[in-house]
Amino acid sequence: MSVRQVRGRTDSRTFVLLWPLIFIKNSLEHKYLISHLVRKDIRLAYHGTFLGYLWTIIEPLIMTIILYALFVILRGSSDEFLPLYVMLGILFYSNFSKTTSMCNNVLLDQAPLINQVYFPREVFHVNILMYQLYRLCMSLFIIVPMLFWYNITPTIYIVLLIPAMLGMGFLGMGIGMITSILQVRIRDVKQMVQVGLKSGFYISGVFFGGKHIPPEWLDIYFLNPIAVFIELSRVSVLGEMGVLEVMNVAYALLFSLAVLIAGMCIFKKYEKKVVKYL
Repeated sequence: MSVRQVRGRTDSRTFVLLWPLIFIKNSLEHKYLISHLVRKDIRLAYHGTFLGYLWTIIEPLIMTIILYALFVILRGSSDEFLPLYVMLGILFYSNFSKTTSMCNNVLLDQAPLINQVYFPREVFHVNILMYQLYRLCMSLFIIVPMLFWYNITPTIYIVLLIPAMLGMGFLGMGIGMITSILQVRIRDVKQMVQVGLKSGFYISGVFFGGKHIPPEWLDIYFLNPIAVFIELSRVSVLGEMGVLEVMNVAYALLFSLAVLIAGMCIFKKYEKKVVKYL
C-alpha cells in the first residue's frame, strides 16, 4: 500500500471525526437564522386559534384524563401519583416523538427553499430541536398546580429536568437526522418512523413508572433511554431517585449523545448527495 493511500485514508477518517464540529460551527454561525426560524414557528403554531398557547397544555391534559380513567377508575389503582406520572410521561414522550418526526420530514418539507437558497441544512434540525424544547418548557407549567395539589415541595432534584429534556431532545434529533437522509430516497421511511414512535409509546413508561416493573426486568427496561429520561423527569419533580440509578442516567445520556453524533456525521456525509433527489 502506498504512502498516498495511507495518508488519504487517514485524512478521510480525520474529516469524519470533524463533521460534528463542522455541524456545530455552522449552527453557531447561523444562530440568528435559527432564532428567527424558532420565533416564526412559535408565532405560526397557534396563529388564528382562539386558545393559542393553552393548546400546549390542553393536549397533554386530555390524554392524562383519558389514561387516568383507564388505569385508575376502571382498574381501581391506588397509586395517588399516577396522574402526575402520566402527565410527565406524555409531555416528555410527545417532545421526543415530535422532534423525531419533524426532523425526519424536514428535508422534504423544506425542499422548495433548499433548492432556491443555499445555507447549511442542519439549521432546520437545530430549529426543530430548539422549538420543541421551548414547547416542552411551556407545557411543564401545567405541573405547577399538580405540585400544590399533592403538596410536593421542589427539591434540588428539580435541576435533573435539564438533562432529561436535553437527552430526550438530542436523541430525537439524532434519529431524525439519520432517517431524514434515508427518507429522501425511500419514502416508506416516514411510515416506518411513525410505526416506531407509536410502538415506543407503549414500551417507554409513558403511563407507568419503573416501580411498576418487576425487579428482575428493571435492567432490561432501563436499556430504553427514553424510559430513563421519562423516569428522570419524575425523579426531578418527586425529589427521590426511587428505582432509578445513576448508572442508568449516565448510560442514557451517553447513548443519546452517541446517536446525536452519529446523526451529525451521517447527515453531513450525505446531505449534498440527497439534495438532487428533492
